[in-house]
Amino acid sequence: MNNVIYIPVLGMPEIKANDDIVQLVLDCLLKQNETILENDILVITQKIVSKAENRTVDINSITPTIEANKLALSLNKDPKLVQLILNESKSIVKLDHKRGIIIAENKIGHISANAGIDFSNVKGKTNATLLPENPDKSAKLIHKNLLNKLDVKNIGVIISDTFGRPWRIGQTNISIGSFGIDPFENYINNKDNYGEKLNSTNICIVDELAGGAEVLMKKTLNIPIVIVRGLSYEFSTKGSSEILRDKDKDLFR
Repeated sequence: MNNVIYIPVLGMPEIKANDDIVQLVLDCLLKQNETILENDILVITQKIVSKAENRTVDINSITPTIEANKLALSLNKDPKLVQLILNESKSIVKLDHKRGIIIAENKIGHISANAGIDFSNVKGKTNATLLPENPDKSAKLIHKNLLNKLDVKNIGVIISDTFGRPWRIGQTNISIGSFGIDPFENYINNKDNYGEKLNSTNICIVDELAGGAEVLMKKTLNIPIVIVRGLSYEFSTKGSSEILRDKDKDLFR
């Protein structure tokens, strides 16, 4: 078994709309005497992808509806933020009126607080980032651009974001978009160490890799990209949309 190594990409500049993330990564790696190798996996924070895709909004540009104003009053929350959450949501999953929390299923199917809208690490006090419109598509484009610039056959790309979890305190990084790597490592029908058949073990490897990368990224170190090296995996066109559980199979909705 080979060692798996996490390598932070240092020195990334502030990302602006239409920036070429791939070229900026390659420029930073050159300065730290590093490169991207065959079968490396890039874990990239949603924040810089959203900025490059111009998914930033000034909350003061939002006009609340009557529905948003009523909901905001009951939650003691900014009506403009509530309207933005509604704009980005497919449905509201849970409301906590005491703590002013909205858990929403956003338009791409991920369930999180505030539909993934985030004010952290965004220039301007009233500016927020929205999730990419199609994170799997964003990961595929980054994958394509990397292969065009490098002499490699495959690289995995994971777009990560920090989500809370049911039943547990604290957040962790998960994958909201991916390409080039199968989201799962499936053990179903294999046998365990005692020869027993495994019936349900299907590890979400892209979430595990995103969580590992968060240890280096943190929120205050300006490390939005981490390279994972040494993991054996197969190329796949499947994206992280494969992870989302259908509502009719979700025991908690």
